[in-house]
Amino acid sequence: MAVSSLTFFVIVYKLFNGDAAATGIWVSLFGCLGALGTTFIVTPVVAWMSKKTGKKNTFMICQSISIIGYAMMYFLFIPSKPWMYILALPFFSFGIGILFTIMMSMTADVIDIDELRSGKRREGIFGAIYWWMVKVGFAIAGACSGLIMWLVDFQSDIPTTEQIPAVDGLHAFFCFIPVVGTFIAMLIMKGYDLDEEKANDVRRQLQEKKSAA
Repeated sequence: MAVSSLTFFVIVYKLFNGDAAATGIWVSLFGCLGALGTTFIVTPVVAWMSKKTGKKNTFMICQSISIIGYAMMYFLFIPSKPWMYILALPFFSFGIGILFTIMMSMTADVIDIDELRSGKRREGIFGAIYWWMVKVGFAIAGACSGLIMWLVDFQSDIPTTEQIPAVDGLHAFFCFIPVVGTFIAMLIMKGYDLDEEKANDVRRQLQEKKSAA
């Protein structure tokens, strides 16, 4: 999200030399095809993969795929061939797509552990914290986009030919900030030890307690 607001500027200035009118549908296609890829490719693949390899492994694999997509974005933004970036979108979509599928399921497993330990069912609290953090992330991301434009000294009213270093810097941030963020997420998830066997055992213990009660 920290770089999503830069999409318009990167496409217009990197691919079309700052001519917004010449971009046609290319800016819209980025979001539309990304959403379609998430819906019809990422979601079914993630659902299938999680049953085969487990949720944590699915997370790690999908985030690795997304890193490939981010790196491809760096090399496939070619001014004379704007269609090339479409090749990266299926890979790119795995990064955000998994957050709305596997992550919510993993949160449910954590809620079960909390209930087993505390005796209280607190989905509301966990859900509120989860989405509050998402909104905090959006707020920070919005500030970061402005900071990035300031760091590279990008000026939207100046043609690309007069600020090539700034446009190249914008493009680099657009591609590699998600890579860094994804690596951090994978390092954090590396210590996550709640696998399917443990989650099933927790649910079994909860069911036994309810039956006993």
